[in-house]
This record gives sequence, C-alpha cells and structure tokens, in this order.
Amino acid sequence: MKIIGVTQARVGSSRLPGKVLLTINGKTLLEYHLERAKKSKLVTQWVVATTEEEGANLICDIAAQLGIESYRGSLNDVLDRFYQSVKDKNPDYVVRITSDCPLIDAELVDKTIQFCLDNELDYHSNQSKEAYPDGLDVEVFSFKALSTAWESATAIADREHVTPFIRRNAKMKISDEGIDKKYASLRITVDESSDFEVIKHLIEHLGYNLPWKSYADYLLEHQTIQNINHSIFRNEGYMKSKFNEIALRNITNFKASDEYRKTIHNLIPGGGHTYSKGDDQFPILSPAAIVRGKGSHLWDVDGNEFLDCSMGLTSVSLGHAYEPILDAVRKELENGVNFQRPAALEKEMAETFLALVPGHDMVKFSKNGSIVTTAAVKLARAKTGRNLVAFPGDHPFYSYDDWFIGSTACNKGVPDDISKLSVTFQSFNIESLKELFAKYPNQIACVITEPEKGNYPHLNNPDFNVGEFLQQAVDLCHANGALFIADEMVTGFKTDFPGSITKYNIKPDMATWGKGIANGFSFCALTGTKEIMELGGITREGEEKVFLISTTHGGETHGLAAAIATIKEYQNKNVIAHNHNIGKKLAALCQQLVTENELTDFVEVVAAEWMPFFVFKDKSGVASQGYRTLFMQEMIKRGILFQGAFVPCFSHTEEDVYYFAKAFGESLQVYREALAQGFESFLVGEPAKAVFRKTL
Repeated sequence: MKIIGVTQARVGSSRLPGKVLLTINGKTLLEYHLERAKKSKLVTQWVVATTEEEGANLICDIAAQLGIESYRGSLNDVLDRFYQSVKDKNPDYVVRITSDCPLIDAELVDKTIQFCLDNELDYHSNQSKEAYPDGLDVEVFSFKALSTAWESATAIADREHVTPFIRRNAKMKISDEGIDKKYASLRITVDESSDFEVIKHLIEHLGYNLPWKSYADYLLEHQTIQNINHSIFRNEGYMKSKFNEIALRNITNFKASDEYRKTIHNLIPGGGHTYSKGDDQFPILSPAAIVRGKGSHLWDVDGNEFLDCSMGLTSVSLGHAYEPILDAVRKELENGVNFQRPAALEKEMAETFLALVPGHDMVKFSKNGSIVTTAAVKLARAKTGRNLVAFPGDHPFYSYDDWFIGSTACNKGVPDDISKLSVTFQSFNIESLKELFAKYPNQIACVITEPEKGNYPHLNNPDFNVGEFLQQAVDLCHANGALFIADEMVTGFKTDFPGSITKYNIKPDMATWGKGIANGFSFCALTGTKEIMELGGITREGEEKVFLISTTHGGETHGLAAAIATIKEYQNKNVIAHNHNIGKKLAALCQQLVTENELTDFVEVVAAEWMPFFVFKDKSGVASQGYRTLFMQEMIKRGILFQGAFVPCFSHTEEDVYYFAKAFGESLQVYREALAQGFESFLVGEPAKAVFRKTL
C-alpha cells in the first residue's frame, strides 16, 4: 500500500505573512511540523506542496534539509497544486495536512489512515466531528478521489481548497473519535500572531515532542494562555471563499400567498391544522403555504424556493420526498393501507422499534404525539391509582388534551377541576421536583418531561449534568410511588438513536415517540414495560379494562413502512453523526458572524448540535418577538424559511450550511441598524405572537 503524505506550505498569508518561517528556539515552525509528521509509521513518503511565490525557495530548502521532496505550483488553484505534487507517484492513498499546524501528531495521522483503510473509504478526516483541537487536522483519501476532484471541480471554493469536492462525492464514514468535547474549542495552529504566541509558549514550556493531548490539557489548565487565541474561528478562510461563491435569493413576491391568506381562515380555524404553522407565527412577508419539498428545500405557492430549517416541525429527519422512504411507501400502498384486522406489518414494526429501546417490552402506535402522551398519563393513573400529573411548567407543549392545555394560558373550554389535576415544577431542577412531591404526598401518578433541552440557563449551573438529573428523577419518582415518562417526541431520532434515554442509559417506565421516526409520515409510538403497558391489553381476564388507544388509522401500513425504512436508513448511514455535524458547523459559523458584527449581547446562538436555535434581544438585552420576527423576515427574504431554530436532517449539506450562514450574516447587518432605529422601522406588519396566549 503506497501512501503519500502531502503538507501544504506557503510564504504568503493575508493574516500572518511568512508564518511557517517564524522561529521558536532557533527552529522554524515548518521544521517542527515536518519533524513531527515524519514519525508516521504508515506514510510511505512526504511531499511539501508550495507555491511559485517569491521566497518559496526557503520552504523547499528546509524540506530538502530534512530529506523531504518539494513541489512548487499554482498559488490560487490549490487543488491543482496538490494533485500535481503526487500524480507521478501513483499512490493508493494520499494524506493531507497543513504546515500551519506545527504540533501535528503522527499517531493521529496513522489512526486516521488506518480507519480509512479498515473501512475501505474514499475519504476520511479525524475532524469529521471537529472533536480535536484546531491544528491536528488530518485528511486521508484515495488517489482516485483526488483525480476525480481535479478533473471535475469547477467552483472557485473547490479549487481554492483541496477536499470540499471530495467530501461531497466520496464514500465516507464519520467515526466516533471518543474525544471529550472540551478539546474542540482549543487552537493549536498558527493563522494569526496570537496563535503564534500560544505555540511559542507551548514549545518553550513543554518542548516539541509530546503527544497532542499533553498540549491540549495544558491549555485547559492554563486559561490565560488559552484565551490568547480563543476567539479566532476555525476555517475562517474557507467560510469567506464560500460566501464569495454564493448568490443569495431575493424573494419579494408573495402575491399567491396573500390570496391564500385571504380565504383560508374562512375554511379552516386557525388557517391550518397545527397552531405553530399559523399566520400569526410568521411575518407578513412570508409564504402562506408550501406546494412541495425535496431534500432540504421547499417551494411555496408563488414558486419561491426556500432552504428548510424546521423540517416539518422537526418531523422530517432524512429529507423531504426522500427516495428510500418513498420506495417503501409506494410498495406498501399497492397492498392497501387499512384493514378490518391488524396489518401483518404491525408485528414487524413492533419488533423493529422495541429492539431500539432497551428495557421496554411493548409498544402502541398512533398518528400524533398528543395521543401517546395522553395514553401514557392514563396508564400511569391506572397503575398508581393517583390523579395528579406533574410536568415542567416552563415547557411549551406536551399535548392538546385537557391535562396539559388546562395548565396554559389557552385553557378556555377546560374545566377548572381538570386543570387542578396538573402540577408543575421547574424543568431539570431536581430540587423543584422534590418540593413538588413533598407538597403532594402520595398524590402524583407520574412525571412526564422531555429528557433533554438545547440549554439550561434557568438553572444557573454550568456543571449541570442532564444524565445525572434524569437518573435522580427516575429514582425520585419510584421512591414516591410515581412513574417516570420520557417524552422523546422532539429529542427522539435527534439527540441520539433512538433518543436521549439510550444516550444517557436510563430506563423510564414509559417513553413517547413521534417526530422523526417516519421522516414526516404520520407515526407516533408509546413504549413501556410490560407490567404497565399490558394494562391496556385484553389478555388479563378478570381485570378491569383500561381503554388505552383506539385509533382507526394508527396502524396504516404506509406509515409503518415509512418508519421501518427510516430506521434502516439510521442504522445503515450514521444519520445522527451527519446531522450533528451539520448542526455543529452551522452554530459555529453563526457564532463567528455574531461576534464579528459585535452583536453577542443581542443575538444568542444556542449551539445544541442536534437543533441549534437563536435568541433575539432588544437593545436592553431582553428577548423580543419584534426583533425575532424582523430576523425571520430578513432570512425569508434571502430564501430561508426560518423561525428561530435549525433542525438538521440527513439531506442538509455543507452547501446549505454556508448558504444559511451568508444569509444570517446579511440579516445581522439589518439587525444592527434596527437596534439603533427600532425594529418597527424595518419590519413589515406586526410581530409574530405567542402560540399560548390568553387573547387573540
């Protein structure tokens, strides 16, 4: 196996000219870099790929002194320079590192190569999940993939960088590096003078022959040194070149949408079948209805194209009209969708889904989330003989049924006697939950809560551990004779596969599932232990019957087929890793743009990799519907259907992320002006309203 390692080095640099020739203790950064790279046991030969710039001969001289061949090529067509440096060597695989990483680790080089070889991949990077510090990046790809990129890539960003085209088109696999996330924010690279200051300190205090983790741990232990270059953004140069390439849409025509809005409220109460999709949730300048979707994009009644951010209120996990799911549905439609007896497919779906949920023995299907959360509450009451239901009072939605809606501002039509059967605590606050059990001893039937949120600022505790809370909550419920229900409606198929209860290895008595399971098709589920779930069965003769869920359409075969096919995609294609990578990259880009625009006090990026979201504040730093709606308006104008969050799906691409980021950056510029003049000067129409409000 012939493996050629290539490091890119040049004299010129817009931010730090001649950086690879800077010296520490009499030795250049390039020498440190090459000496460490040469320790690789799997690389057959190293090559330094540099440019035709004046002074590049100094780079070639250093390489020659270390017995390393060099190649001088195009300044701007980096892909060509890289390809030309290895084409005559006929390698099987090529390794790419960059010389601005003076403390590159040869063991990581070999680990990355080995993973690529073992999995027979066309491409692999140890930074596919950006788990390591910036400065330890290693990419490995087949020479065939490099040749194809060299022949086919035409976009400027694809020629200015070596691997974007390869990443988009090659067979690859995202590996779990098992690296603590705390390392990802560190910089052990040299792009700017502050970076050089950090590297100089590390080498002078620790030497230059240690493993990467020794340097990283030192930075974590010495916050002052870490802070020197902490604000610099990873891969900023690539972001800028991508922005130059992207032409944003400019959407101003909503004529057909306006006509739709004029009539729909006379036909459908609320104008739709979910209040979150209502006209009062969007600015006036927005699409009123969607005609079709494909992948990560939507088209409205005016023919406008949008990048989708909410993905069917988080229900579309793979992409709109995703072919493998459509194929499974089409096949099942030929057999009919609803029968007088259960469909045979129900058994396959039950076995398939229960295999994903350790500790749960039985499952019940339905068509929406409210049905299964209410069913879980009913089972808890039947099992315990108690009436009270406890849930976080600061969570927006669990069910449209009376037990939940009666506790909200929208409680008209719910008798007070019903509302009094629901009690609330502060989410993820174990002390608040303990106080609730103390206040209502032997009265609480169950606690139902989402098992994870994007952030927990209300706790004011940076050391909060969600896994510890969940286990404490389960134990507390059982100690008080209550059941614990994990509502995975949103977190399921997003935080992990299948959800947070497996991510944190907890065993709730029941769990509710829905959005994401069937890629937008109507399928929800309630799972639980046999002891509890069987209360809703018909085999325990002599016992009082619990009328659990009885829905004509709960077992429709096309929904089951969609769910089974979705699960197979998750199992075979590492969907979670892809979606998290998309979410992480988007959040990082947006945070960089917020920082550059000096808006960190007014726009908060909550970097939950499974669903990044944003908080928009007025000039006093208070969350504002007016400023949020203005930002929605500006993003929609630029072709992004945005409501304040981004739900990654398997069809979202790196191109989508950069498109979103460019639109985000332009919208921030409008936001800055609005902070000075007031959002009213820029927003057309009224701000969006809260779904749960007392009056219209």
